[in-house]
Amino acid sequence: MGAHPPSGGDRDFVTIFKTGSVDRDDYPELTENLLEGRTQLASETGYLMKFGDVSHRGLTPFDVASLHDVPAYPLPETALEALPAHVRADLERDGAVQMFAVYDRDQHRFEDVALAWEEQDFLERIAELVAGDCSLHEAVDWTVVEEADRYTGAQWADIRGVTEDAVRSNVNSAREKLLAEEDRESSGESP
Repeated sequence: MGAHPPSGGDRDFVTIFKTGSVDRDDYPELTENLLEGRTQLASETGYLMKFGDVSHRGLTPFDVASLHDVPAYPLPETALEALPAHVRADLERDGAVQMFAVYDRDQHRFEDVALAWEEQDFLERIAELVAGDCSLHEAVDWTVVEEADRYTGAQWADIRGVTEDAVRSNVNSAREKLLAEEDRESSGESP
């Protein structure tokens, strides 16, 4: 196995996951597989990363972590710090993320990062809300915090670089507009 993960101009499908200890007595087969599959003994950040094929996108991060034919690499501190705030928040909250990114192995940094869950459905929903009565900020905050339940208001405010009150205000405003729209539709009124 190589000492460095693959790198190139095209974005790779990357899974990052938290490492932990496994009791050899409780999970002897898993312990053996982990020992055979490791490429380095430890990770300075407590996370490992695997570069997989886009066909792995349907697998959970933990399924990808268990693939023995895909090497795992320690996630360098510089790579962790270079991740966008919302990706780091997901990683801290869930213990794993899947993303598309370019990895610069000389600088040990990710570039052009997009989470694998960020799909067209998300954008279509925001466009639908904006086409209604919501502002772009209201639509994004509502979708991320309430509908997708991706972050708490405080986490999302930190990611956006705004106050928690601003996010809460946008979410409440979107809620009021959506409820008003539902009331109109149920009473048979046209918008």
